[in-house]
Amino acid sequence: MNKNLSLVTLSNVIMVSSNALWIIYIQYFLLDLGISKAQIGLIFSVSLMMRGFGNFVGGRMADLLGYKNTLLIGYTIYSIPPLLILLHDPFLTSLVYPLMSLGSGIGLPAKSLFIVEQTEKRKGLTYMIVQRALPSIPPALTAPIGAKFYEMGEYDTAVFMGFLGLLTSLFLLVSLTDTKKQRVQSPLNFNLLKVGGFTSLVFIYSLDTFSIEAVQWIVPLYLRELGYSVLDYGFLISAQTIIIALGGTFAGAFVDKFGPINALNLSYLAVALSLLTFSLGKGWLLALAYLVWKVFGMVGFAALPLLIDQHFKNTKASALGIINAVTTLISIPAPSFGGFLLSFGSRTPFIFKAIVNSITCGIIPTLKRYQNLQGSVN
Repeated sequence: MNKNLSLVTLSNVIMVSSNALWIIYIQYFLLDLGISKAQIGLIFSVSLMMRGFGNFVGGRMADLLGYKNTLLIGYTIYSIPPLLILLHDPFLTSLVYPLMSLGSGIGLPAKSLFIVEQTEKRKGLTYMIVQRALPSIPPALTAPIGAKFYEMGEYDTAVFMGFLGLLTSLFLLVSLTDTKKQRVQSPLNFNLLKVGGFTSLVFIYSLDTFSIEAVQWIVPLYLRELGYSVLDYGFLISAQTIIIALGGTFAGAFVDKFGPINALNLSYLAVALSLLTFSLGKGWLLALAYLVWKVFGMVGFAALPLLIDQHFKNTKASALGIINAVTTLISIPAPSFGGFLLSFGSRTPFIFKAIVNSITCGIIPTLKRYQNLQGSVN
């Protein structure tokens, strides 16, 4: 692993570990501040809009200004907002997640394709190790610590510790060496629709992202309704981090061996089955289904940058940014829609996600007709 990949890996490890102290409990804190469940859904919808805008802008910035500059801009915006939580103001606290989503959206296309470009062999495996596997190990410790802080009434302490970690993570990115500082000359001269399979990718990932955003924010509230405590949820997240570390490695190797299209199809089917089990199970069965859901959900994450890297040349970051932006913006109403589904029963959102994944499994094979097409968008 070269210097750049080592720096990005260490930065990711510190970032995820720091966030595990506090961000996974922010729904509880918002509720404690008097913000309703419906309003929390709206906050997550606004966050999706900010992330989508950040993806669109950040992808083009990366192709124009270079990966390093874009990363520094995006993750500077990402690192500051947690301080607003310390003021205990409902309005200011409601801005934290949207602002962080904006910064993350700006930096993600640059970071993803920077990792892929720095890797010569086993791109999927390396990408998942850097982005998911290694960063997922330390939160096994920090997540339950954060839960304990919350139950002791020391959430502010966890937030401030997380903020210091984000600053350290950002500082490491300053030392990156951007080997391609400028990639395109014109900010408007690109037509992604010329690349075979682009619209299919947008459609498939839009369905997946919408259904994910409709469901994932409900999990801690669903568990609370079943009688599980914040500490129980913390231990579930702790176990999840270990499985993600192993599952992320599996997902990357799986994509490398079978190709991103076949891997996508199988993973969506596995997620559908695990969600049905999650909605009906209890105890260890519920926990196992949740972990399987999270492991196979990473395959799509691993596959997309590899597909982009195969079919684009000078506008890779723009392509990834626009796909992420479109899928994210389409998903803006998803959290609110998930709240609406709750009116039909606490299990309904998870069954909805399982149905969507099953439908998507029938669409993914259409991408195979584009496998031998090479895009050359400039």
